[in-house]
Amino acid sequence: MNAPSFLDDLAIQSLSRETAPEPLRATMKPAEAYPVHQLGRILGDAVNAIHETMKAPLALCCQSVLAAASLAVQTHFDVELPWGEVKPLSLFFLTVGESGERKSGVDDLVLGAAKAQERADMEAYQTAAQGHTLATQAWEAAADAARKAATSGKKGMATADDVKRALENVGERPEAPVVPLRFVSDPTVEGLFKLLAVGQPSVGMFSDEAGLLIGGHAMNSENGLKTLARLCKFWDGSPFDRVRAGDGASVLYGRRLSLHQLAQPAVMVKLLSDPMANGQGFLARCLTAWPESTIGTRQIIEFEWAGDRAEVKRLFAVLKALMEATPATGKSPQELTPTKLPLTADAKKLAVHALNEFETLMASGNDLSELRDRASKALENACRMAGVLAVVEGGLGTNAITADHLSRGLVLVQWYLKEALRIRGAASVPQSVTDAETLLCWLKEHDLKLFRTAPVLTSGPAQLRNKNRLMRAIAELCENGYLSPNESGVTVDGVKARKSWRVDCHVV
Repeated sequence: MNAPSFLDDLAIQSLSRETAPEPLRATMKPAEAYPVHQLGRILGDAVNAIHETMKAPLALCCQSVLAAASLAVQTHFDVELPWGEVKPLSLFFLTVGESGERKSGVDDLVLGAAKAQERADMEAYQTAAQGHTLATQAWEAAADAARKAATSGKKGMATADDVKRALENVGERPEAPVVPLRFVSDPTVEGLFKLLAVGQPSVGMFSDEAGLLIGGHAMNSENGLKTLARLCKFWDGSPFDRVRAGDGASVLYGRRLSLHQLAQPAVMVKLLSDPMANGQGFLARCLTAWPESTIGTRQIIEFEWAGDRAEVKRLFAVLKALMEATPATGKSPQELTPTKLPLTADAKKLAVHALNEFETLMASGNDLSELRDRASKALENACRMAGVLAVVEGGLGTNAITADHLSRGLVLVQWYLKEALRIRGAASVPQSVTDAETLLCWLKEHDLKLFRTAPVLTSGPAQLRNKNRLMRAIAELCENGYLSPNESGVTVDGVKARKSWRVDCHVV
């Protein structure tokens, strides 16, 4: 056999350089179409109208509409689950969308009527608050005068009963008006408690910039765990208790919170891949969608505002009626006592069958074995969505969740489970891979064909100024064909480097 010639060596090297690198992460499969028809005429028709007009991803429109419906319904009804527990009709949604995907436009449209009502209520509240301040000052002056009158001339002989009777004649302290805020974006646990103590008993934690929450004070290393734990408690319908040395002990009953956070992929992946968010059970309670972008396909014939569509006006009318209706309350007007919404007998039979199916799919090796946390909450989420559909379609006179409503809720929750499986690979990315992607972008931005570690450690991306993380990122890129190590002594930046790397030509 003849020895390989010099020309053969060049051919081998050329072939090696032209070989495509391995992808750093698995490519996410396309999402299945959202089963929008299961939302029914009121919600589903509105979703289609918004999608057709605004050209935002269909699943994104569905998320926003369902979240708004949940906020409107949770004030009036709870769902009585087939095993007897009573839980809120609150729903938690997470939506991933690229910048320019019209997240803000869709959310502003869907929540526009409710936020306009909130602004109007705030104007009335300001007037009422001023009146309350004057009334309180008058009451305090009268109470002080009553105390003095009860003790005057008694030379220390006045009793507590004397003072009590005098104060009773003054009357009750004026009650403060309820703060009409219904929407919050990135509150701390303490801030949320204070708001619910003086404000509306039903709120929506809605934001088209979820980075405010995910990257904010509420989710930092000190507060993240308690924030996630409290959100889980809200989903469960538990009382909001708070014990502090300075403030004492307080418990808020009958409060409800629905949630919809929209964010760009880089931001949302931080939450979806967060071990604490997974381990705490927060993500298991959330219905997550990562629709394909519609950017580049949104050609129009003429401009049209979605709010003018009859389907959207009908949705607004339904949600407005629910939002403005006086809810059932307990001893306090801020303590909700929602009506229990049970499943019909046929719906309970369907629920038994569904629970058994989910249980089988969670067995080792089956489709949902890696999503046991989500699957264990699937039937409850299906019942909650079914309850929302029932009330939107039946109004305040709704008295049960039918098998039809539950069947539709089950189809919807199956879509969310498939979506969670699809997203799982993209969200569960090792740190070395994300660091490798960051390093590769930095090399491209600086048009570097050769590099050594020193410039990266001193002026590179912040997360790569750690030697161990940088070396793992480099190893990841070498292993997958993006970088190749140079021999020791190659001159880079005017320095003979002991270690250096070249960026393969096909990468740049």
